Amino acid sequence: MPDELTAVPSDPNPWFWHWCPPRGRWEGHATGNHDLISRRPLHLEPSLLWPCCGTHGWVRDGQWTPA
Repeated sequence: MPDELTAVPSDPNPWFWHWCPPRGRWEGHATGNHDLISRRPLHLEPSLLWPCCGTHGWVRDGQWTPA
């Protein structure tokens, strides 16, 4: 994975990437409004919602769960 796409371990607000069908590309967004519960396995709260395409769900125990 390219360094620019790798999370910095000390960053309390990791970026989260998702495939955005309307834009036809990967979209990265900071998680500054979310709590990093655990880095390994990754767990963020509350749910993530992307306004660009409506993708909505949770990251818990290192897994994406759709809303």
